[in-house]
Amino acid sequence: MNRRRRYAVTAVCLTAVVAAAVTTDLVVEHKVRGRVAETAACRLGATKGVRVDLDDTLAGLRALTGTVGAVHVSAEGVRREGTEMDVDAHLRDVSTGGATSGGTATATVAYDALDRSAGVRGGADGLRTGTDGTRLTLTGTAGTTGLPVTVATTLSTTSHSLTITPASVLVLGREVPVSQLSALPGAGGLAAKLEPRTIRIRELPRGTALVGAHAEGAGLVLDFTVAPTGARQAARTASEASACVSGKGRAES
Repeated sequence: MNRRRRYAVTAVCLTAVVAAAVTTDLVVEHKVRGRVAETAACRLGATKGVRVDLDDTLAGLRALTGTVGAVHVSAEGVRREGTEMDVDAHLRDVSTGGATSGGTATATVAYDALDRSAGVRGGADGLRTGTDGTRLTLTGTAGTTGLPVTVATTLSTTSHSLTITPASVLVLGREVPVSQLSALPGAGGLAAKLEPRTIRIRELPRGTALVGAHAEGAGLVLDFTVAPTGARQAARTASEASACVSGKGRAES
């Protein structure tokens, strides 16, 4: 066999091997993504769909060795304590057994959904949540005067709660600290409404903690950290997830 033909045969063989590897990767990756999406939909109770992306190159082939790598999960229509939100999570070093070195997640609550939540009660006191581009705001009217006002707030969190604290009120082009509002004529009724409001967030997956919150155009964004999960805890979570998917009951968060 001459040198040119030998090189051609070698090139064909390499191409076939690479093609087979990519095909295997795509098949395995599809199965892994489907399994993660099914489990996430069941565990989160998502009503509008779940999307899973395996961020690492050739993640499907890596799954054959027990490691998936970085996983990105997004879920829409997740309900927690009567409030609907969209969840976006990034997990690192995920194994096929469910272990992970941790990650981060966000939950975005649209402002109309936030208004309906028990902790905010926007519809009850006439103040609606929104944003001025930087801060979470409450808009409504100033007591008996009926003048439109915008209330700027500050946000603080614990691992399982969010507190919205009114800080200042913009009325007739003047920004007044909430602490001075009751001194303004006709503003006493509004001042009484502007107490700090704490929203308890109890139904969190194990190892997940709230670490911050900020306002964006789409809604209030809650920031979470996800703790590393070892093999033993992953096995228990996998058992609960299997029961959820099989219809034996949704696992408790």
